[in-house]
Amino acid sequence: MTGPATRPDQAASALAIQADALLSAAAFIEQAGMTGLTIAVADDQITILVSRTLTPAARITAVTALAAAIGAPAPVCTTIGTWTQISTHGTIGGHPAQISATIDPEGPAA
Repeated sequence: MTGPATRPDQAASALAIQADALLSAAAFIEQAGMTGLTIAVADDQITILVSRTLTPAARITAVTALAAAIGAPAPVCTTIGTWTQISTHGTIGGHPAQISATIDPEGPAA
């Protein structure tokens, strides 16, 4: 066995935190009224990815609109070669959240 064993009450608490984060993310997405988003929750961290099926301009617009909806700072672009990620960090329902999209001129809907 590697590392300390997790007690049942610790596991239940971690699961409850993760479930609360997922419910908060789902409520936010429903309120935002956007479809085609991918939601992932790890521990209490929420990650929302904007679909690559949208045009690059639509992805930038979506990240910017979602950032405004959670009161996050303006999204930042990170570019490596021809690949760009636009992302921002804020909170949703008290949980840390990242909203992002990738833009690749060679990718879908470019």
